[in-house]
Amino acid sequence: MRTRAAIVLLCVPALAAALEPLPDTALAKVAGRDGMSFNLSNFAMAGNAEMRYYTPGGDSFSIGNLSASRSDNTDAPFADPYRLDVISGGPGRADIINIAFPANVAGREVWQIAYDFGVNANGIDVKGGSVILKDLVYYGGGIQWSTPTVGDGLAFGLARRLELGSLTLAPNGRDATGEAMVLSNVKIGAATADGSAPTAPWQIADVTNQPGIFNARTDDTGKSSLHLGVNWPEAGQTAPSGTLQIGNISFRSDAGVNMDLGSSRIGSIQLQYLDVKFH
Repeated sequence: MRTRAAIVLLCVPALAAALEPLPDTALAKVAGRDGMSFNLSNFAMAGNAEMRYYTPGGDSFSIGNLSASRSDNTDAPFADPYRLDVISGGPGRADIINIAFPANVAGREVWQIAYDFGVNANGIDVKGGSVILKDLVYYGGGIQWSTPTVGDGLAFGLARRLELGSLTLAPNGRDATGEAMVLSNVKIGAATADGSAPTAPWQIADVTNQPGIFNARTDDTGKSSLHLGVNWPEAGQTAPSGTLQIGNISFRSDAGVNMDLGSSRIGSIQLQYLDVKFH
């Protein structure tokens, strides 16, 4: 991470004064908006750490051995940074933490990501294999966080326009050369009128108009579970349309036999409501 800042120190002799409490009227007039810009030049990480989620019944799902790296636009390393801002949520709403991704117009900021996953259920520990993302390019979009207007948890917004060279699901691990499902030349973004490749981010969730929610819920029996959802659009609003385009879908086998299913495209997708519970 790189940050740039200028600091000016001014030393002036002064007499120490006693601290005095500010009245509520003065505090009510204070309004601050904080923010920063940052980049991830030369970013790389790798390790054997594991994140495991346990269900109330003792089963678990894990993700581990994450590795990630990003190539950079060396001609302009800080001209197109990430931006983190705290913005007003509007009347009666909490402030919003907003992270805007680089516009990355030239497409030179490229990610390589891989991780392993597994499931332990009914006394059986299954290593599910690896997920490998090659040449992942984000074009703008971002993430929002805030406090839900109703209930507990984390309200979020999510906008994405991305292009992905390949997504590989490898059941025998990332270093294996046998069985795998490979999705190539994947594009996700806002739907276009003529069905062409997206040129703008798809607003999958919006903190103000169609918030996502991440929280824990307890049922009538007292059992708690994680919950992930996206609410219905606010009254008078319409869920934005997105598009998913896959250049090629193929399957590999240990015997060296490949099955090529060709391309797939969904011209317009609207996410009206989502409700997922991890029991």
